[in-house]
Amino acid sequence: MSTHKLQPVRGTKDLFAEEIKIFNHIVSTAKKRGENFGFDELQTPIFEFSEVFERNLGETSDIISKEVYKFPDRGDNMLTLRPEFTAGVVRALISNGELQQILPRKLFSYGPIFRYDRPQKGRQRQFHQINFEVFGENNLFCDVEVILLSAAILKDLGVLDKTTLEINSLGCTQTKINYEVALREYFTKFKNELSADSQIRLEKNPLRILDSKEAQDIDLLADAPKISDFFSEEAKSRFDSIINLLIKLNVKHRVNPRLVRGLDYYTSTVFEFAMNFEGAQNAVLGGGRYDDLVEKMSGKKMSAFGFAAGIERLMLLTKLDLPKTRFVAVNYISEGEKIYAFEIVQKLRNSGFAVEFVCSGNFKKQMKRASQNNSRFVVIVGEEEMKNGEVSVKDFDNSSEQKVKRELLTAYLEGKI
Repeated sequence: MSTHKLQPVRGTKDLFAEEIKIFNHIVSTAKKRGENFGFDELQTPIFEFSEVFERNLGETSDIISKEVYKFPDRGDNMLTLRPEFTAGVVRALISNGELQQILPRKLFSYGPIFRYDRPQKGRQRQFHQINFEVFGENNLFCDVEVILLSAAILKDLGVLDKTTLEINSLGCTQTKINYEVALREYFTKFKNELSADSQIRLEKNPLRILDSKEAQDIDLLADAPKISDFFSEEAKSRFDSIINLLIKLNVKHRVNPRLVRGLDYYTSTVFEFAMNFEGAQNAVLGGGRYDDLVEKMSGKKMSAFGFAAGIERLMLLTKLDLPKTRFVAVNYISEGEKIYAFEIVQKLRNSGFAVEFVCSGNFKKQMKRASQNNSRFVVIVGEEEMKNGEVSVKDFDNSSEQKVKRELLTAYLEGKI
């Protein structure tokens, strides 16, 4: 095997030490806050039949056209590693009838996402997301509630003040149709000035141009038509009500008329929490309403609203002061005391202590390991201690040492910690 095959594949990385602690903290924070809002956990497979994503994310989206990991299995089925959660969650909702028995249904998921894109800070080719979906609720209060949930998670993580909430509305189905016509007419006049990707988008889906990060496209957007000019009275009233409710609840936000998100299934409200700096990849959390997706996949009309957040992006912002685990080390002087010491280890672990035990190595090696692991106490067992049914407890923090009866050891340590 060549040496480079023993390295992580480009765009992937190993998580350990402090990073995995922050990762797990983000997941547990999201899960706990989701439970407060009534969300149940759902885990879907990391790959689906390719049609699940291609039909529903839109073939003109960058994800489907350039970024998916797609491959045939041995049965000649085309499979795709999930590039986002929503389409797979909708598939799960349709496949499992019990998930539809009580509506609205609120679902929380987390796990790896795969996109063949240029690796960058906070976004690898395999990265991770937390994901929330609400099915069967069309009331505008649902939109606001989910935005409040996302803000609460960011606040719990201590990063809300490092982001800005941007919000927009895509109106209704007719709004999007009329707006696409106007955009196509506008950008056709500047076709040769558009980026290569946006020239393709102009033919297939001009809304995607609004999501472009290319400088020449951004310059042309300044004078492009605004989607709000094409709102129906109902769509305008709904969006105005959402904005007024956010104001009433003192939720800081900015209306961004260019915000469309990168997927074709969105309808009505869309939003993002973006880092407070300019950049092509500064969104840490985003989502919106997609009332047509369930019907498109199953024929059953069901409204839906959801969002996802990149865990690695959140890790860039999250600063934790997690207490380091202080071990109790149990050391033995010689092999003759090893079983006696190991019995003590199990008793302490069963009582809830974090215990370090070196299975092989002399006493000097054991003490060195205890020091390296920042152990608070070292329980020492020698021939004399074993004979007397006791141990020596050394406190590294004050260099004291105390003889303790074996049966009183747990209570002694509990009184010290």
